[in-house]
Amino acid sequence: MAEDNGDWLTADEAADRLNVKKETVYAYVSRGRLTSRKAAGGRGSLFRLADVDRLSARVKRGKDPQQETIESDITLITQDELFYRSHRARELAATASFEDVARLLWGFEPPSPPWVSAPATARFSRRVIKALPASALPVDQVKVVAACIAAIEPPNWDVSTEVVATTAQRTLATLLTALPVKSEPVDTSGMSAPASPMAALLWSRLCDRQPTETELRLLNTAMVMLADHDLAAATYVIRTAARAGVEPAGLIRLGIDVGSGPVKGSASLAIESLLHNMKSSNTVEESLGMRLRQGSTIPGFGHHVYPGGDVRASHILERLREVAPKSDRLATVEGVIKTQQWRGLPAPNAGFALAALTYVLGMSPGAGETIFVISRAAGWVAHAIEAYTSGPMDRMHSVNVHMGD
Repeated sequence: MAEDNGDWLTADEAADRLNVKKETVYAYVSRGRLTSRKAAGGRGSLFRLADVDRLSARVKRGKDPQQETIESDITLITQDELFYRSHRARELAATASFEDVARLLWGFEPPSPPWVSAPATARFSRRVIKALPASALPVDQVKVVAACIAAIEPPNWDVSTEVVATTAQRTLATLLTALPVKSEPVDTSGMSAPASPMAALLWSRLCDRQPTETELRLLNTAMVMLADHDLAAATYVIRTAARAGVEPAGLIRLGIDVGSGPVKGSASLAIESLLHNMKSSNTVEESLGMRLRQGSTIPGFGHHVYPGGDVRASHILERLREVAPKSDRLATVEGVIKTQQWRGLPAPNAGFALAALTYVLGMSPGAGETIFVISRAAGWVAHAIEAYTSGPMDRMHSVNVHMGD
């Protein structure tokens, strides 16, 4: 039942009042259109009655143009869980490869077939990358490869699900294969699940040493946890472009451009810089204090969808602690988290967790941004497939899109 003299509603009550499924209520929260808090005892969520009635009135007046795309079978976000097609993301991260999770998001049952790159395109892309300045970050190189794919490979206008999936697999494999090699990819064939060749390939382009099996599993965990996050800004752009007729490889290029902007993927770059500028775990408080005195904020904390803490961040950080418990760099990360908690600030978000992972494991500067866009591409393709089946879009409507991720 509702609490606080009727001022708050349970998820079931809010769904009844809005005449939608309970899953859609949580989708409204993830898209910033409703706010929620935990119920007494931490069981379930409560929604403010006034907010629910206000949203209900907008829908009834026909001023809710997102209503036609709000329903999605791909991802469900609650305050303390993330689900991909009814599977808990953190359970998938422990048992399935990134490739299998991507195919699950796309509507297929695992296991995933091998992802094969386009060799000629990769060779051409490497020659172009050599002309980039030394300051180019890994994600800049990814963008160059994406442009090379557009120049060399003809667009595929067949948007049937299997063809879109095959195109996506080849495009993502080519994006990584074409990047400069920093270390030899490890062979995952003899590893126990989850063994991800794509994670191994990604690691070899971002770190100058080979990973241990547990480190590779950690990277796979991060990729799975970041694979989708419902209707984030880049995902909304992808869905719109798909309905406007953009072909699959073009959608991935578009997602990389939008998803690597300052609001999204590159947030991890700012956090990486923050961590690398720490002299040691003993100087964390001093370094953070100096940054605040200079008028800068501390990035990587708090998330509007997770008032109690970003479930993606907590899971990635838990695995990182297991992989590198005695690392001096992990001690610095823990110092930052504890100092922020002492100041009364929210828990770390996924951007902080991703930056912490690349910092502790010794990856190249900007590695987090690349991990983010490659991982999130799985979700972009899933939403594109869903949007393609919705038919072409005749006309744009004015709509307020929440930009959180």
